[in-house]
Amino acid sequence: MFKPFPLLEKSIRNQFLKTLMTLIVVFLITMLTFFIYVKSSNQSLQKERDSVREKAVLVDELEESINEIFFRARGYYAFQNDQELNLLNENLEEFEILLGKYSELRLTKEERELYNELVDFHKNYKTIILPKAISFVKANDYASLRKLSNSGTNDLVNKFVSYTKAYKKKTDVDLNQIFTKTIEQAQQFTLIALILSGLILFLVTVIMWRVLYNLIRPIEQLTTATNAIATGRIIDLGGLVQREDELGILTNSFQNMTKSIQEKEEVLTTQNEELIAQQDELQENQSQLQHSLNQLQKYNQLNHALTFTLNKQKLVENIHEYLNYIHKFDTSILYLLEGNVYVSKGLTNKSTEHLVGNLDENKRVRLEEEQSFVITREVVPEAQGIAQESYYCYDLYSSVLNSEGQLVAVMMATREGYPYSNQEIEDLNGLMNRISIAFERILMYEEVERSRQLNQNIIDNVNEGIQLVSISGDIILINKALCRIIRCQNRLEGKTTSQQTWLEHFQTLSDQPEELTSFFKKAIIENFKDTRKIRYSISQDTPVFIEVYATSVYEDMEKVGTIFVHRDITREYEVDQMKSELVSTVSHELRTPLSSVLGFTELLLTKNLKPERQKKYIETIHKEAIRLTNLINDFLDIQRMESGKQQYNMQSLAIDELAIEIVNRFRHEKNHHVHLVDKARHINVKADQERLVQVFINLVGNAIKFSPNGGDVMISLENVNEMLQVSIKDEGIGIPKNDISNLFQKFKRIDNSSRRKIGGTGLGLSISREIILKHGGEIWIESEEGQGTTVYFNLPLGNKPLSGQTIKVDDLDDGQIGLNVMIVEDDLSLALLLSEELKSKGFTVIHHNDPKRAFEDALRVPLVGVVIDLMLGDEMNGWDLVQQLKETSQTSRIPIVISSALDEAKEEVEKFKIEKYFTKPYPPEELSKILVTFLLSKSSNGNVIFPEEKRE
Repeated sequence: MFKPFPLLEKSIRNQFLKTLMTLIVVFLITMLTFFIYVKSSNQSLQKERDSVREKAVLVDELEESINEIFFRARGYYAFQNDQELNLLNENLEEFEILLGKYSELRLTKEERELYNELVDFHKNYKTIILPKAISFVKANDYASLRKLSNSGTNDLVNKFVSYTKAYKKKTDVDLNQIFTKTIEQAQQFTLIALILSGLILFLVTVIMWRVLYNLIRPIEQLTTATNAIATGRIIDLGGLVQREDELGILTNSFQNMTKSIQEKEEVLTTQNEELIAQQDELQENQSQLQHSLNQLQKYNQLNHALTFTLNKQKLVENIHEYLNYIHKFDTSILYLLEGNVYVSKGLTNKSTEHLVGNLDENKRVRLEEEQSFVITREVVPEAQGIAQESYYCYDLYSSVLNSEGQLVAVMMATREGYPYSNQEIEDLNGLMNRISIAFERILMYEEVERSRQLNQNIIDNVNEGIQLVSISGDIILINKALCRIIRCQNRLEGKTTSQQTWLEHFQTLSDQPEELTSFFKKAIIENFKDTRKIRYSISQDTPVFIEVYATSVYEDMEKVGTIFVHRDITREYEVDQMKSELVSTVSHELRTPLSSVLGFTELLLTKNLKPERQKKYIETIHKEAIRLTNLINDFLDIQRMESGKQQYNMQSLAIDELAIEIVNRFRHEKNHHVHLVDKARHINVKADQERLVQVFINLVGNAIKFSPNGGDVMISLENVNEMLQVSIKDEGIGIPKNDISNLFQKFKRIDNSSRRKIGGTGLGLSISREIILKHGGEIWIESEEGQGTTVYFNLPLGNKPLSGQTIKVDDLDDGQIGLNVMIVEDDLSLALLLSEELKSKGFTVIHHNDPKRAFEDALRVPLVGVVIDLMLGDEMNGWDLVQQLKETSQTSRIPIVISSALDEAKEEVEKFKIEKYFTKPYPPEELSKILVTFLLSKSSNGNVIFPEEKRE
């Protein structure tokens, strides 16, 4: 145990502390004295400098005050301003205060005399001179005032001003002397500080020298003695031994230790040799242990691979690596007989591919019988390489057999000049047996995985959604079909979804969350061997109806889960709904006309009626029979369309002619005016005329039917995106926006009171949609409840128009386009002929067959000309329309052209100033030429438009 040194009188610590304390005390006393002296000198100089500055400031203030007094006095004398007099009195008081301050300073004899003169001046000026001067000023006696000013007062002031200037110079000299004195004193202090610093440095140097001499030098001697002992020499340390401090004690201890080391040197040398021998033995054992540890680590890795690896290639690689590490093969290959699974060492790719799958049949049989064998062969001289003597190679063949003794894998390895021991062969056979078990496990896993994948593929390809739930309510399995039905984000494959999670998903998805949740929970908890069913719906753009049935899954008579099968029954539901609607519609639509037919027939058979009443009843029976025929035809059409047996006779058609024919069919409607607005320059399509007529009649009939209060029905034609677009617009009751998407379904009718009164089968739009789709077009509806409905459909043009092709009127300016010409003609064929001519020349044509409506449009639309047929109708003929146009200020300037089969009536032509009278027949080009002369500028718009009539 370490023992501290005893406290010595002459110890190194005490000597060093005494010297250091002495130096510190001397340094502190010297620095304190120097600091006090410097501070005292600086304070003395500072007081002297402050006194001089204070006196100089006060003298400046006295000078300024005297000047201010005389300035205020002269101001009062000159202007007799009382304000100046008040300021003068204030300056006198301030001067008196400054004199008091000046008297308190340390003054020289000369300054004291000047002070007394200033006091006398102040007293004399305040009590005598100033009152006299004020009285002279008030008496306007400026002569006496000048005499008073020259009485000696200014001399004192001038004397004081001269004193102040001299005093300023003296003050500057005094301050410079003080500054110079301060600098000289600072230099002296600096010199003294340098002398003190040098003295302190000298003392520190002396102390450090003593420390080096008394401490470092003995340590160096001890270090030299230590190095000498290490080399076997001995140095005399007699001088250090005689010392009475710690170094002396340390030297004695060092000498004693040296003697002890020398005495035990031989013993230590012997022990050291024994330890070296033991260390060599331990290193050899450590190498063997490290090698065993590496083998054990490799073996553990192999065990892990044999136990857990399910990949054939990875398992083969691990086995091959372990065998090469243990047996040190020069070349080797391990491969499976089935599949392209192999690994090699020391072989080229070509050699490896040759060995794989080309095993000799004799060796195959021997491997199945012996499992492992070695072939020894002598290396020929050409293959010995750098070897000087011949040697042998040992080719090892080892097999992996399955449980039936069939060959699964082959191991071939070669070692040159190093034979295999029996123990190695035995260990290798045991390892191959274990490898066989691992391969059996992998094959079983692959078989199970193939079966599982097959089952999953079967489940995924089933149209019904399958959901397997555990006894705790968690989802174990779900297929793609269910994900599509319930809109899963993913298939949840390999995942377990908790009961709460998937139930919450169904609750947010289903329209019947409470009933569906209750069904799921009961099916999960309860045991039942039959099936339970429930239906639920999912609201989206198109509602989906699902039927789900549940059945329990048992294992060894114990319930392990529940399987739910979700089946999309939307189609079946719609069919059921359609059947119900069909029965309801047929029962209503057939029963109503049949009741009328039977009722009127019974009246005709049982009663004698007047001829006119019999005719009326027969007409009613005929009308109802036609209604029944149309209803049956609709049923037959929809059946043929659904079965794909509907025939279409495609031919080239002009839709404007077809549209005019439709307008003629509905001309005699009393409450509805059906008219055509033709905006299309290209009107030829390839279509079945009969089917398109059916579409027009269905749509126009609906427009009339659902406009019970009357109104216009407008058929419009226009070209949009190289298609012919047709629209039928009415002013009827309209359709709610939420119901528009369902209108093309069979038997679908809007469920409201106004539409229930109208009746119908609900097949017209469905049939029209099927016909338009077969023609390569589309059909859609735009409507607002209470604002009318517009049905659109488009058809591909038979001849694609050239984009940008236009025909301009020859003599018209470019600024006038879309010029409107109205044709009032009841001969629709001639109207079409004239329209085509005018369209080709760039005019916009408005067609009417009703003179009243033509006049209303003429009031509203700017026209460049009106073409009128004289024989229009009974109520109003052409001349009546001409008269109205000419007598109305808004239309009186419109040029009028008569187009008539009657001979020209010159009196009427002159009376109404008719521009041109054409007698039918005439070339249409004549009409376009005469219209050009009406214009002052060109028109370049080649559209022909039968525009929508606007109503105020």
